[in-house]
Amino acid sequence: MNKFTLQKVLISIFTLSLYSFTAIAGDKQIDANSNDRDNHASEVVRMSNEIAIQNDISATPVLASEIAVKTTLYGRISADPASLSHIRVRFDGVIKDVKVNIGDPVNKGDILAIVESNESLKSYPITSPFDGNVIARHANNGELSNGQVLFSLANYKNVWAQLTVFSQVLSSIKVGQSVELSHAGFNQTSKIAYITPSADGNPHSLANVSIDNSTGYWPLGTLVKAQVTTSTKSVNHAVPLSAVQEYEAKQVVFVVEGEEYRPRAVELGVSDGRYIEVISGLETGERVVASNSYMIKADLEKSEAGHDH
Repeated sequence: MNKFTLQKVLISIFTLSLYSFTAIAGDKQIDANSNDRDNHASEVVRMSNEIAIQNDISATPVLASEIAVKTTLYGRISADPASLSHIRVRFDGVIKDVKVNIGDPVNKGDILAIVESNESLKSYPITSPFDGNVIARHANNGELSNGQVLFSLANYKNVWAQLTVFSQVLSSIKVGQSVELSHAGFNQTSKIAYITPSADGNPHSLANVSIDNSTGYWPLGTLVKAQVTTSTKSVNHAVPLSAVQEYEAKQVVFVVEGEEYRPRAVELGVSDGRYIEVISGLETGERVVASNSYMIKADLEKSEAGHDH
């Protein structure tokens, strides 16, 4: 073999070796990327603290917490029986003067009408027993009272939510439990005052909750949703519910390390609508994105879409 032939053989061997190394290295990179994708280890969003602040992306530590266990009930707003009054005269007679009409507001002690007694022929006033509004009138000048209801008054500044409680949850519903009521964007917190059987004979009970209706946002007959706190659970790890996103068919949170945000698959437990238990996937003290976590998810999905092309 001459010198020229030997050099040609050596070059061929070197080229083949180099090609083989590159292929092996390439295969390892693909495998590594595949494994990292499964574990979310190689997926990361890098963002400066300034940009995070501008986008209202904040982080919170994973801590032990008390999670409120809640049961959802539904019901309607009804009048407070103590705020309704059907007014009759004390002594029957002739109605001489009617001072109010349906819809008029009245204060306690206001005169509603003047009646002339049949027995004494003396006139006396009928007055309002409380502040409220006239919701019915059955009195006109010159008529005889004859023991009938002349006026109906109501004060709707306090109303009741009557919540339907079916038998499967009745054992967990108690007097004094906290209730978060909501309808049409309005919310109010109160407590269960008493529980009664259904008045219409249906096989359920009614949990009665007093509501401050001084704003007028809780009109009679309105359908309401109620979250009743039935118990609390101590958990080792909890995060805000807003921290959780669905990513690659898994429930994840985004762990913050410096200016890097990485998805972490988690197993979740009970939630009270604000916080949720993390059964596995996080350690105490780790920091996770608490607000606008969907923006981190969107950035990762956008990056993946770019790689696919």
